[in-house]
Amino acid sequence: MFEYIRSVGRGFSSTGLVVAGLGFFLTRFTVTLAVSDGTMAFVFSGVLPLVLGLGLSAFGVALAVGEFEHAFVRTVTLWCLAGTGAMFVLVLVTLIGNGSMGPLSTAGSRSYLSNFLIGGGVGGALTGVYAGRSNRQQRELEQQAARLDLVNRILRDRVLNALTVIRGRVEIAESRDGVSTADILSVIDDRSAGVQQVVENMKHITHGGADLSLDAVPVVPCVESGVDAVRETHLSADYDLRADVPPDLQVRANTMLDNLVAHLVENAVVYNDSDGPRVEVGVTATEDTVAISVSDNGPGLPERQLDLLARGEIGSYEDRSTGFGLDLVRLLVRSYGGRTAATVTDDGTTVTLTLLRVSAEDGVVKATPEDVLGLSPRRLSVAVGASLVAAVVMGVPMQVLSGGVPVVGALYGVENALVGWLTHGFHSVVFGLVYAALVRTAPAHLSDRLRYYGIALGWSLALWFVAAGLVMPVWLSLVGIEASLPNLSAAALLSHLLWGGSLAALYHYGCRVWPP
Repeated sequence: MFEYIRSVGRGFSSTGLVVAGLGFFLTRFTVTLAVSDGTMAFVFSGVLPLVLGLGLSAFGVALAVGEFEHAFVRTVTLWCLAGTGAMFVLVLVTLIGNGSMGPLSTAGSRSYLSNFLIGGGVGGALTGVYAGRSNRQQRELEQQAARLDLVNRILRDRVLNALTVIRGRVEIAESRDGVSTADILSVIDDRSAGVQQVVENMKHITHGGADLSLDAVPVVPCVESGVDAVRETHLSADYDLRADVPPDLQVRANTMLDNLVAHLVENAVVYNDSDGPRVEVGVTATEDTVAISVSDNGPGLPERQLDLLARGEIGSYEDRSTGFGLDLVRLLVRSYGGRTAATVTDDGTTVTLTLLRVSAEDGVVKATPEDVLGLSPRRLSVAVGASLVAAVVMGVPMQVLSGGVPVVGALYGVENALVGWLTHGFHSVVFGLVYAALVRTAPAHLSDRLRYYGIALGWSLALWFVAAGLVMPVWLSLVGIEASLPNLSAAALLSHLLWGGSLAALYHYGCRVWPP
């Protein structure tokens, strides 16, 4: 249970909740002020800001639980805050410029201010979405250029050199100047294998490590294989392998994992200028991750390489003393959803690969970068659509049995049927997105029935008891409406169970028909 709660927490982004909170606050402010102008005036001048404000708040929740990069969520949040702040300054300056001594003293002025703030927040969020996508595209273009530069360097420095050696050995074989055929064929075979390995690596570099089919890979055999491969060709170094983990421990990776370890170990040996090269390889694990560390007693990585390794990127740089192995390591570890890090001390360099731990029954896993959260855009769309339908399924009997839908609007300052239905739909979307996040982070061994319907039942009961039974009465009393505490009626229980059941059925169906 504790691990499940931790996994749920990792599916949320607090930065997105800033947008949700801002939208909620501005909406609450708008409804209270706009309704003072009368019902008809509110219908024409307050409904649009209400919908925009509620939409902004729901969008913030989607950012919190959706499959968005941390950098994208931060960009949208900053632009949303900037748009709101800029609009506040603009309206304030305009009101003061009109000669009003108290620009916010009247309800009308405050209502205009609130509406414009919502517009600024929505406009800022849309600008943030555009800016976030542009930043991501720029990073992708930079990395693509760096990959092409890397491919060019490898083709020139590795493949052409290997072909030169092969051509030279062929000429020697033709002349047969005291060189045995076996020696010549051995060199040709070795160089050809090197070219084959380079070509194999090219597909990972040119495609940026995308669309990889990842599996639950046993980590200890891969590490042992990588170390043994280097030990066979570099006999002078001292190797020490310590794997303080179960022998069947698995990580999310693919068949290239042993090559990545071999690249790190080979770099630790080849670029080690000490009299006695020494390499220590360690494997440790936590509840969620597995760390593979490679330490040497060499001179240490350059500062530029350390920075690129920490960011998991390929850089366009002129220092080629560290070879091409680290570039492939950076690229593939990032595609595994892991991260790379390096530290340099007076004793040498330690490079650490941190990979995601998986259980033996997890099987094939999907590549998801570490800085990506929760629900895919398609799952978010399914959750929103299912939540809106579930709101109607819940609202109709709730209105018939207790007339309670307009009371939902009272939470925002006005007991109005239109406001009640709009805010009821908003609540349904927010709680529906949270439900979808709970389903997404549920333990993998659960059946679909428990995953979708069991969580919906528990979530519905929790909302009935906490949100409707405790929070809502307190909230209503704060706005001047009497309500019993706790307010645990049978009609509310039935309505919440209908909401949870319909939400689960629709969301489960949508996930089957439109898989992510």
